[in-house]
Amino acid sequence: MKITINETLEKEAMDYAVLSRSFTSNRHDFHEGGLNAKQQKMFGGKLGEKAIKQFFIDNNIRFVEDKTSHEEADDYDFLVCDLEGNELKVDVKTRTKSFHTRTLEMVEQMRNKPKDIYFSVRLFDVKPFEVELLGYAWKSDFLRINRIQNQGYLDNYVLFDSELKDVNNIIDKLQKKE
Repeated sequence: MKITINETLEKEAMDYAVLSRSFTSNRHDFHEGGLNAKQQKMFGGKLGEKAIKQFFIDNNIRFVEDKTSHEEADDYDFLVCDLEGNELKVDVKTRTKSFHTRTLEMVEQMRNKPKDIYFSVRLFDVKPFEVELLGYAWKSDFLRINRIQNQGYLDNYVLFDSELKDVNNIIDKLQKKE
């Protein structure tokens, strides 16, 4: 499923990327290329989040979007509730290249700030921006498979695309707007 990012969502993503670029640069020094590269990386990630926001809106799913300061690490990208009313933290993992075929979550992040649901998306660098929703996984999927790899920057839990669930299958598991 592909989602086209409208101008309003694109502006939200760019505003956040500009605001947070110095903070992101200070925290993530493994991204090369100076502040503009950090800003572009943050912008891409935020576009992925905006695609999930649009997915929730299109499917009438109740959600709360993260409003954490740009100077703090967020606890989630979105909050949603399941049908029993349990609050679930959502994280969006955005990739930009066709050879990216894995969804990664840092082991440290999983321990310190775990999420419940991880959406994996692919951003295409076209205008208007398009994002493909590749699938989703539960925290329990990462832990059950328990595949940890280190590609030069910390240990990551890894799920391959074939291990992701179809995003259409989660719609009926989440609370709708009334």
